[in-house]
Amino acid sequence: MAQPFASLSFGWPLTFVPLSSGGGRPAGDALAEVPDDRKAWAVLAPPEALAAPSFERMVRIWSENRPDVDLFYGDDAALGETELARRLRLKPAFNLSLLAAQDYIGAPLIVRGSVLHQLGGVRGGMGEAGLYDLVLRAEAAGVVIDRIPHLLMAWPGLRPDAPVADRRRALADWIGARPFEAADGLAPGTLQLRRRFEAFPDVTLVVPTRQSGPKEGGLPYVVELLDTLAATDWPMERLSVLIGDDTDKEESFPASRWPFQVRRMATPRAPGEAFNYAAKMNRLWRATSSEHLVLMNDDVKVRSPGWLKALMTFAMEADVGGVGARLLFPDGRLQHAGMTAGLCGAAVAHLWHAQPGDRPTYQDWALVHRDWSIVTGAVFATRRAALEAVNGFDERFTLEFNDVDLSLRLRLLNHRIVYTPFAELTHREMASRGNALPAGEEVALFLNRWRAWLAEDPAYHPALSRDRLAPEPAEAADEFRA
Repeated sequence: MAQPFASLSFGWPLTFVPLSSGGGRPAGDALAEVPDDRKAWAVLAPPEALAAPSFERMVRIWSENRPDVDLFYGDDAALGETELARRLRLKPAFNLSLLAAQDYIGAPLIVRGSVLHQLGGVRGGMGEAGLYDLVLRAEAAGVVIDRIPHLLMAWPGLRPDAPVADRRRALADWIGARPFEAADGLAPGTLQLRRRFEAFPDVTLVVPTRQSGPKEGGLPYVVELLDTLAATDWPMERLSVLIGDDTDKEESFPASRWPFQVRRMATPRAPGEAFNYAAKMNRLWRATSSEHLVLMNDDVKVRSPGWLKALMTFAMEADVGGVGARLLFPDGRLQHAGMTAGLCGAAVAHLWHAQPGDRPTYQDWALVHRDWSIVTGAVFATRRAALEAVNGFDERFTLEFNDVDLSLRLRLLNHRIVYTPFAELTHREMASRGNALPAGEEVALFLNRWRAWLAEDPAYHPALSRDRLAPEPAEAADEFRA
């Protein structure tokens, strides 16, 4: 039976540290009761919060099985909420980009006693964002943070959210000398990281094409893309485009038409030769000279000037392997806001695919920057060093899975894969190359290579639905249901 944390007595080195309010400083001198010992643990939560019946057992199991982790967090419920999607907050594995956008971790925190003392406990001056600040400081100190993917705590009423002003102050302290600033996000109560560009690096956009276009005629898709790129908020002398063209229509790219450099590279195919996207893209990116690259399909169009700054905010970070954009169909439906495995029986799927772009999503995940395990290659910002580290695309994936496989191989090298909604473009999706099914041997190769990962995506949650493209918690995840 669920009981308030304040009434519990733990039978091992586990000390409850009550918070003065929804994430504020510990009440009284409770922190002094936590041993400065790696084998001791502290539970930080409000005294009125209810511990799940399995709380102590789960903490014991995970702390014993993950000796590398110093700070755990778990899922929580708000019993005053009637809608299941708002009642249950199911949390991905540690997700730095998401944490900057919203306090998705909240309470409870389970921290090693020695680490809590090393960090100086919960600081004053952060208002109700004390726990949020503690997690940010732990990340900055190199503390290993991970989730316990089980419901550990419930709020008796509604879930209190730390005021955005308190979180902004904590985030600004975490930013410190980093080249970022905290700004308002797209959803209420969310924030975004924006890079302060003191110098703009050279960026090459790598675009494969065969100059196809609308059936009713008009400009080729790639030319429409180039026309929209002219509005990009980036120094034009620092922007170049490499077009890999399967056709012989060189006249489509007059040098004087655009304010940035456009270079065409002929990539003809022999008669009857099948299209191999992975091989073509490997040939193209290796022909560039800049460190910073954005791989782009030719059937996308820029929607706002700041798209490249939003991508480069994360792509310039050494621990980031790739950054994906928010992509909409021409009619405003959502095409891409991140991908995961096993939805609706598919090996991988686009979350919220073809749903209205303004429809609410679980925890506003489509409207905040966050790490996913996979983003689409239709717009993919990366670095030459990252591509070289994994030898680019696996050319055995000729048409499908090559971008998914690339994301996952970059993650194996501990590179983060980030999605940002602040880079928003229109994507016709398959308009230029058509819709062809992948070969059976390619499907088998992908499934055999990534079977273990496909079973549990750390950027998702095992208790989220898999029978729909719009994730919702499963009823069975709620241990506090009546």
